[in-house]
Amino acid sequence: MNTMANEKSKAEQYRDERKARIAKSAKKNAHSMEARNTAKKVVNKVISIVLCAVIVLGVVAFSLNYYGALQRVIKIGGVGSDQSVTIAEYEYYYMRAYNQVRYQAQYYQYYYQTSNGYDLSLTPEEQTQTTKDADGNEITWAEKLHEDTLEIIQLHKAYYNEALKMGLKLTKADEAFIDKQIEDLRDEAKSAGSNSSSSNSENKVTYSLNAYLRKVYGGSINERFLRKQLKIQVLAQKYLTERTNEIAKDYDQKDIDAEYKKDTTAYDFVTFRAYTFKTTELTKEDNETDDALKARQAKANAEVKKNANDFYNAVTNDATFTAKAKELNKDTADYNVDKETKYSMLKSTAQSTFSEDAAKWLFDSSTKVGSKKLFSDEENGKYIVVLALSKPHQEQTVTARHILFQTKDQSSGNDLSEEEIAKKKTQAEDVLKKFNEGDKTEDSFAALANEYNEDTGSSSNGGLYEHIYPGQMVTEFNDWVFDANRKAGDVELVETDYGYHIIYFVAKDGKDYYDSAIRSSKANEDIETETKALQEGKDYVVGLGPRRMNYAEKRVLKKIKYLVELSNANSSSSAR
Repeated sequence: MNTMANEKSKAEQYRDERKARIAKSAKKNAHSMEARNTAKKVVNKVISIVLCAVIVLGVVAFSLNYYGALQRVIKIGGVGSDQSVTIAEYEYYYMRAYNQVRYQAQYYQYYYQTSNGYDLSLTPEEQTQTTKDADGNEITWAEKLHEDTLEIIQLHKAYYNEALKMGLKLTKADEAFIDKQIEDLRDEAKSAGSNSSSSNSENKVTYSLNAYLRKVYGGSINERFLRKQLKIQVLAQKYLTERTNEIAKDYDQKDIDAEYKKDTTAYDFVTFRAYTFKTTELTKEDNETDDALKARQAKANAEVKKNANDFYNAVTNDATFTAKAKELNKDTADYNVDKETKYSMLKSTAQSTFSEDAAKWLFDSSTKVGSKKLFSDEENGKYIVVLALSKPHQEQTVTARHILFQTKDQSSGNDLSEEEIAKKKTQAEDVLKKFNEGDKTEDSFAALANEYNEDTGSSSNGGLYEHIYPGQMVTEFNDWVFDANRKAGDVELVETDYGYHIIYFVAKDGKDYYDSAIRSSKANEDIETETKALQEGKDYVVGLGPRRMNYAEKRVLKKIKYLVELSNANSSSSAR
């Protein structure tokens, strides 16, 4: 007892020393400002951790002997700690947390042309802006990364050990997923050398997997260590899923029904058609005056408004709506009127997709089936004609698995080349053939999904999507799983805007959407409470060992500093 209290005081002392050191470093930078956006919490339990891709830092000329030999047996754990942490674990999970922060910063810059508060040209210790922890307290980025790293480690240890207590084991599908992660990294290792600045192909570096892992994560990381961590992560995820489902099933149906009745519109759907008219911002032509452009824009806006009113006046029922929509798109060969105009949505989805006024009208008890309305947003030059096809109602959900072969470039969002798309189709057909030549079970499909699926949202769970509701998925996917004749075990290759999906239909859930939605929401709240108890309980206290913790942190920050400096140098060279 006294030992634990003494150890706690050491940890607090170390934290104070860290704060002083970081503050001193920050003062060297001229100004500090409030982060415009708080970074998304790195530790979204284990779910997102397993799916995090390795972010290559763009530095090829890395010295593989930069750190020298490491003693992996060194523990970061104080006396009395139930969970010690190795140097390798701290280094590995810190780099994952760091790469996630870098990815978020790059995402903000690319998509929003803004900053999440993290400067990619600086190390964590050099950041001039602050961020917030999970409790909303203002902290430095270096502090956040350290705290996130320890939390990730703690959650993995807690969930993994609880998985073992529950008797959970890795399936063939899980092993296939882990093998795929390893092989993907092995491929990245090979291609990393091809990105070398050397113009002579004979001099280009080819990384082994272990060398590449040392480059990306740190000197103590190798394939054996990584495979062990992936197994821990997958089992941790299985526990989280199993326990959450377990909790969700135990709720009394009367309580679920009562919760639904408190606010039915939060869970109900309406089916409707919508056609949007949007003005286009014109650009100035050669020798055109500002007044002339303004007049031309006003005329164009008036024409769009007239078209919207003409469409509205022509609509008397569903048949006239579809006929008018087809007429306006007669020159579009692949126009699908249902795909483009028919929707079954939750109120929140209708509000975000169309407008708050449209959602309010559709879910109003006085709105009759077959009635229509024109919603105008003249400030933004937008007009929406809406036709109500149903009253608010419930939709039943289904469960399916899929294997996606993407036909879009993930960095740009553009379609791949025709040659690449054809290759993806061939790959999809080959995997479907492989499934059909096997035992054609759900388990065998899940194993193939873990091996081939390019959908990161389901790549670690056998391509599983549970409790799918109408309109949740892209149109072609939605239409296939909700086909009235669909039965368990059906498999088919379906093409969507995202690529080629091999879909396996698991089952009709036989439950209304509100049932799964409310159970899921309540279960997530309860699992959060259980997780907090695990974190605060004596079984999963992570020992801090201030001296060795300080050593481990300095190691990883030294690595990051080297990489940032090299990245900055490469960027400067490219700019010239």
